[in-house]
Amino acid sequence: MADDLQRVFLWGLSRSMSTALLKCLSYADGIQIVNQPYASAFYDGPEAVRPEPNPNDKLLTQIVVECDKIARESETAEVEGIASSLMTMEWIRDNLLQASYPDRKLLLCRDQAHYLNGRYDMLPHGFKYSFLIRHPYKVFRSLRKLLTDTWGDFPDMRSLPSLAFPPGGGFKELFELVQYVKENFDPRPTIIDADDLLQDPAGILSIYCARMGIPYTSKLLSWKAGHEITSTWLMSKGVSVANKCQGFYRRAFESERFGKPTPMPDPASLPEDVRACAEMSMEYYESLHRERVIASV
Repeated sequence: MADDLQRVFLWGLSRSMSTALLKCLSYADGIQIVNQPYASAFYDGPEAVRPEPNPNDKLLTQIVVECDKIARESETAEVEGIASSLMTMEWIRDNLLQASYPDRKLLLCRDQAHYLNGRYDMLPHGFKYSFLIRHPYKVFRSLRKLLTDTWGDFPDMRSLPSLAFPPGGGFKELFELVQYVKENFDPRPTIIDADDLLQDPAGILSIYCARMGIPYTSKLLSWKAGHEITSTWLMSKGVSVANKCQGFYRRAFESERFGKPTPMPDPASLPEDVRACAEMSMEYYESLHRERVIASV
């Protein structure tokens, strides 16, 4: 990897506005986006693992069947993308993320920490690290709605298999990755909060870009609705097929700018499992929140 290409990781959480941020940054001069390669390895790559079947667990069976269906369809789907059969963690590290991109100035890879499953040895060297967080009440309220829309009613997010819900809720896994990065790559990685970004897009985005080596312009603050720009992204066919089936990128793809932050929900108004997931994640969120970047007044 002997080139002048700037390389950046953006690690986020489910429902943390990371796709909207990724779409925004897609318009930066000279950038190449790599979208969720480790997620592809987790779900439909050669090393993907499925939970043991349980004929008495209808929801588990439904989730496994759907994931297997998406993996099969991605093999023959007429969509742009990398073949899922290539998406091992080692191939991602050594080929996709350390390849030369001679017509690009910067490579930005977006993913989520729990898809690494603690395999930090599968992280390439030479990257700057950034992290996107969001308040747990907002994350889990939104995530529960998405999961319900996808899988139907279920009693508790915490009872879902890891294919649908990370064991640490995503926050624990993100926090642990931040600690690893501090100890091995960068003692002060860049952390931004989604609500700060929505409240002051110009302030937060300009700081973020400066830290990551991304050319900033006010033109990044608005963009075209639709998914046209995402045709420039590098991602697996499996991710494209999954989004067509489940629509988890839909709102971000339809966006034209960052909206205003939503009010903090009243905990008493939230489902019990949303409150419980938020409470178990709060210490990780608050620790990361204290280290976030703040726009200059």
